[in-house]
Amino acid sequence: MKRITLSLEEKSQLERRHKACRDKRECDRINVLLCCEGWTVPMISQALRIHETSVSRHINDYNDNKLKPENGGSQSALNQQETVK
Repeated sequence: MKRITLSLEEKSQLERRHKACRDKRECDRINVLLCCEGWTVPMISQALRIHETSVSRHINDYNDNKLKPENGGSQSALNQQETVK
């Protein structure tokens, strides 16, 4: 696992983003902040109540500039008029 180092500005931006975020998955990914503060993967895993491999994946995702999930949802079966109702 690659060590994450953040500038004070980057850390501040992530903290603001985490505070405003409503998507739990994105929040978990933003919690890579803990890694740059010296927390280990097992410690982060225990604090977030997620598996260690998920923490490692989130850290790798952060290193690849991916914080938001890319699943995109599904296509609607309704047409525009039905959606408005």
